[in-house]
Amino acid sequence: MAVLPEAWEKAAVIADSAAAFGIVAALFYSVWSFRTTLRDSYYAELDRVYFDLLRIGLEHPELVDFPTSRDHTKARQYDAYAFMIWNFVETVFDRCQGWGWSKRRLRDTWYPVIAAENARHRDWFNLPQNRSKFKAPFCRFIDARYPMPQPVKAPPKAVGETK
Repeated sequence: MAVLPEAWEKAAVIADSAAAFGIVAALFYSVWSFRTTLRDSYYAELDRVYFDLLRIGLEHPELVDFPTSRDHTKARQYDAYAFMIWNFVETVFDRCQGWGWSKRRLRDTWYPVIAAENARHRDWFNLPQNRSKFKAPFCRFIDARYPMPQPVKAPPKAVGETK
């Protein structure tokens, strides 16, 4: 049985179509794989940097709270630590910009961290000389999304309590 030339042409068209589909599918997979790897590296990098900042705070607990004394050495150390924290928070903000589920996942993960660090270091951030260290869109984001934390009120006194 002889194969007709028309059959070979049809087979060649089918093979070319399948190859083109394979190339397009491979391209989409490569883009998806690259974006997934990039997203995972964002998570890993942010986790690593934040872990390092938390470790510094554990090793030097005096750096974690806004200094209330006039000790210039402690004030300078806190200033450096708070700047590192806010610089990290701005990096998180920058990485969370944009649309899509991966950006939404970043926001879901890291916006609570921003809220916690804002509550702890907002007094430092509000000083004019410190605010000027950050981009205006970031400052507007912090002001709009994380207003000044309210002081925690003491619970009401129990009946018969004197202090």
